[in-house]
Amino acid sequence: MKNSALHPNISVSDARAAIAFYEAALGAETLDVITAGDAVIHSDLVLRSAAGESTFTVAAAFPPDSVAPEPGAPTHASFTVPVEDADAAYARALGAGATSLAEPADWFKGFRQAAVRCPFGHRWYFVTVAESVTADDVQRASDAWMADRA
Repeated sequence: MKNSALHPNISVSDARAAIAFYEAALGAETLDVITAGDAVIHSDLVLRSAAGESTFTVAAAFPPDSVAPEPGAPTHASFTVPVEDADAAYARALGAGATSLAEPADWFKGFRQAAVRCPFGHRWYFVTVAESVTADDVQRASDAWMADRA
């Protein structure tokens, strides 16, 4: 089993359904599924995107140590997937059952993003970023965004 440098573990209410969703919505490939009785206690998925390859685990929540987010409630983490086409990734996720949080839009020239919430409560961003975009560009856009919120 080969994991990426950062390998998040996602707790969900229905691991089998979540795995199927991540395959359909994100194009993830399931590498393995480990069960205990009917519960999926571990699975490894790989996601290939414009930025390379990342792995993550999807497993059933086991309160009180791990809990799944409540669909519709605020989340404590987001996942960003660099893609070649944010619009297409967004449409694919919606077609698989995700809910729109932000339609695809240019944040600024060279930076396009969209956001969805999967049926299991996690927030996913799809971003298409030109190689010419710098940290200064992102800082300027962030400053403008914060000024608009004030």
